[in-house]
Amino acid sequence: MVVAAIKNGIAILVLLVLQLELFSSLRFFGVMPELLLAAAIAAGWYGGPIGGAVVGFSSGLFYDLYLATPLGLNALTYAIVGYLLGQIATFLSDEAEWIIRITISVVAVTIGLLLFVTFGELIAEPNLYNRSFGKILVVASLYTGLLMVPIHYMMAWAFDATRLFSSGFDRRLR
Repeated sequence: MVVAAIKNGIAILVLLVLQLELFSSLRFFGVMPELLLAAAIAAGWYGGPIGGAVVGFSSGLFYDLYLATPLGLNALTYAIVGYLLGQIATFLSDEAEWIIRITISVVAVTIGLLLFVTFGELIAEPNLYNRSFGKILVVASLYTGLLMVPIHYMMAWAFDATRLFSSGFDRRLR
């Protein structure tokens, strides 16, 4: 349990540094990928609902400390999305093709971005919803989708998922 927490902490910190340092300058159409949201989604696949919620809350809180949005807005959104993906993953077969998992993960990124803006609007946070939100939603979801495979591998390593390399993605824990 402690080893998994340390591995998850390392994964979150690596993704946070990549998000803030590398991908802040590697933008497509002015949009960055959502690596920490992707970590919460992948944690839901391999850690179940609780693992997804904990990693989502932790990664969102670290990201909130950097952003100018209200503290806890990302943490709440990522925790909900990680939990929901963990619930969905319990219904899917362990032999589900990786393309299905990536597609569901991209849809979850879209839902996460919609939730973030919805929660921001509920607390009257200005400038979260604007004319280019549709473009941001599509580009961020697809850009994050391109990076989902390595993030899945990283979170599978963090949760010690078995049979990862022999038969594709697998969320069963040892």
